[in-house]
Amino acid sequence: MTGVPRPPDGCAQDVELVRLALTGEGVDVALLDVEHLADIESTAARYLTPLEREEYAGLRLETRRREWLAARVCLKTMLLERRCVSDPTRCAIVKDAAGRPRLVFAEPPAESVHDCSLSHKGRFACAGASRLAATRLGVDIEEISPRLLRIERAFARDRDRPFRARPTQERLALLWALKEACAKAVGSGLGFAMGAVSCEEAEEGRHHVRTEDGRQFRGRHVVHDGYVVALCLTEDEPCAGVE
Repeated sequence: MTGVPRPPDGCAQDVELVRLALTGEGVDVALLDVEHLADIESTAARYLTPLEREEYAGLRLETRRREWLAARVCLKTMLLERRCVSDPTRCAIVKDAAGRPRLVFAEPPAESVHDCSLSHKGRFACAGASRLAATRLGVDIEEISPRLLRIERAFARDRDRPFRARPTQERLALLWALKEACAKAVGSGLGFAMGAVSCEEAEEGRHHVRTEDGRQFRGRHVVHDGYVVALCLTEDEPCAGVE
């Protein structure tokens, strides 16, 4: 994992992302350290459209405002790097009927982006974007911590099969992140993810993720600085992630 080259656009020159090994095959996934957002109000003014600023203004908790903004800055900086846009205020990140993020561009992007996903946890915001047509993706980030120990039975199943043994907290963070990423790709809530998804790790960091109704996903994960970042992808499904 390496730092992403800073985009040429001046408004994003102070934003440094961490590109993850999940990037590739038409998909980009990156992290932004939330603590590195120095002046969130100035950042919001540079990155958000009027519609987004209206939603941002409705967030009352400082922590929530910073996380919400960081995830959108992360995704829009990725678009700047790809030169899909030259100005982050010329695309908006809105929600569809299922609550999934959707990109709306003021002009057709220079490079097509067919779907996107956002996540945040603790120090980091995470964003994923797919340039693959008819592909849905979900990303999730989870801190490796004791938090999930008390609810292990609610989401970990005997049919979940890791490639190798891992410390308990890492194993649980991995399963949680993969299943939540799957739920985000489908557009369903956590109840769906926890109760109806099985994960089989075919090789280190690569997973077959399946739902009880037969949908199959390609799953991948990496560990970065005490956090698990997971990606789930499914193909040949209608996607309304971009306008």
